[in-house]
Amino acid sequence: MVDNFMEETGKNKRKGGRPKKEDSERKTEMINVRVSETEHYIIKRRAALAELTVSAYSHAAILQSKIVEPMKKEDMDLLRKLSGEANNLNQLAHRANSYQMPYLEKEIRSALNLLTEIIEKLSDDWKNHKRKKF
Repeated sequence: MVDNFMEETGKNKRKGGRPKKEDSERKTEMINVRVSETEHYIIKRRAALAELTVSAYSHAAILQSKIVEPMKKEDMDLLRKLSGEANNLNQLAHRANSYQMPYLEKEIRSALNLLTEIIEKLSDDWKNHKRKKF
């Protein structure tokens, strides 16, 4: 009778703990990253500020980050050449002013302003990562 009672109560008894995750939800793989002691403290501090564990913080940082392609050598050369042309126009404008040619100075300043706008736009695009994202 006691054995029978134990069998019945054992069947109705619930298991403790949380439900098992699906295979697709389980985190089984590890990625090891080496950091310096200083970097480790910085990461720990940022994780604490975000009220996350270092592991959870790193996981979120990796998955939510955006990787932007570096500026190409050709783009850097183009920006350098444009800056050089703007410099040349600026020197011409100063010479036109010193030789008292205001009509020429106005045209040169107009071209200089256009070049400066182009350079600033390209620089902003590169600085603000408006390039191809991976």
